[in-house]
Amino acid sequence: MSDLPVVACPFRSRRTPVQGLVLLCGKCARKLDGGYGDKGKDGLKTALRRALREAGHGREVRIVETKCLGLCPKRATTMIVGHNPGEMLAVPRKAAMDEVVQHVIPKS
Repeated sequence: MSDLPVVACPFRSRRTPVQGLVLLCGKCARKLDGGYGDKGKDGLKTALRRALREAGHGREVRIVETKCLGLCPKRATTMIVGHNPGEMLAVPRKAAMDEVVQHVIPKS
């Protein structure tokens, strides 16, 4: 074996209120330029954040806009939810945010 000294892990961990993660395709969001929310002028990230806050899950879910996720639907934004990473969802324009929140918050 090696005679190298054992070093403690250099990474630090911090507790956060985040319990879930949502990845949104930034390319889809740029193409749509809105289409979500009450008046259809908000992007999916803004509308989803507002809907989560209204549902009482404000800081529990981290929403991250990424580069292209590879699935390019017409008139929709691609979304991956952290508790189900094997499934990509295409969220159409003017989708009801309460339905989107049901996909984001895992059923307990």
